[in-house]
Amino acid sequence: MYSKELNPDTLYSCDHYWGNDVSFPKGTQVGKDSWFETKIDHVIGLSGNDTGEGPGLVIEDIEHSDVDILWTSGLNGCMGLAILGINPVTKKTDVFFTHARHYEKNDATTDKDNPMSLARQFVQSHEGIRVFWGTDFTKYGSQTDAKRQEAQKKLSNTLGCWVRSDDCFNTAEMTFFPKHSLLIPKLPPSAYKDYKEDNNRERKKEFSDSKQLGEYKPDPSIEGEIRLHIAALRKDRTSSARLYHQDKKRDLKIQALTEILEAYHVGNYDVLRQYQRAAEENKSPYMDPDGKKIWDSTQGKTVELAQKAAQDAFNKIRDMGKDGCGLQENGEPIPTYRQYHPKTNSELSSSFL
Repeated sequence: MYSKELNPDTLYSCDHYWGNDVSFPKGTQVGKDSWFETKIDHVIGLSGNDTGEGPGLVIEDIEHSDVDILWTSGLNGCMGLAILGINPVTKKTDVFFTHARHYEKNDATTDKDNPMSLARQFVQSHEGIRVFWGTDFTKYGSQTDAKRQEAQKKLSNTLGCWVRSDDCFNTAEMTFFPKHSLLIPKLPPSAYKDYKEDNNRERKKEFSDSKQLGEYKPDPSIEGEIRLHIAALRKDRTSSARLYHQDKKRDLKIQALTEILEAYHVGNYDVLRQYQRAAEENKSPYMDPDGKKIWDSTQGKTVELAQKAAQDAFNKIRDMGKDGCGLQENGEPIPTYRQYHPKTNSELSSSFL
């Protein structure tokens, strides 16, 4: 339940009490006390302004916690992450929140001081995962989209689950309302105002909850096929008797299949769908038009593997929720809550006949 005692006027005091009388609800924290602000009732702030890996925390049973708002700012190259998950033992919803300053480091999930290690533990130990993420990508200018795609792949591989592109917020500040699965890319006073004036927040929560990810297990036979094809291409690439003018095509195929394998392993449907669509249309999946060389024809082995991996991941993800887990039957994501139409009880009953 939402805390009726929350005084919106106190939100204007956010960012003034870092490290003062810090206390946490039941859960786990990473980072110095000076990186947290807990003095304001029902609100916890995380700061990424100091050197270090950044703060992160887990709050157990958020529905019955007195914490209603989690927020951070200064996401300039750092990563803001809000993750909801159901504890399989208690069946309660827990929340993870972080301002990760070095989310992209290779040892991020093994360094106990890096909140990304806590993030991965959270994802691996919970069910019904929902990930909201973002940073200020605009600082990269013309590279904004490329940097966002790079971050999406990195986070999916790091956490071991699909971090959806459409749950990304291009923002330097974020305020998260965990009890309503709602992230607003503003500071608490403005975000709370938007929250209170939003007449669709229950519909948005229902849509968000429909996108909860269950356990994803890749098919070992599909992974094996991809690995064998990569190995064959690498062997051809180093053969002294090869046709040297085909080296770039082999390199492009190896690059594509390596990305497909990584994406398929964690169920990163955004990447898999990108390659599947490019294969279907016989187009380059990259800005480089030479990427079209990846597909010899619509019947080639690389095309077959790209389509097989994407289709299998799609089927697995769609089966995770009664309403398609955020995916339409045509393979595309459901854009917003406005296009989300949950099945009625009669429709659910007929689907089992």
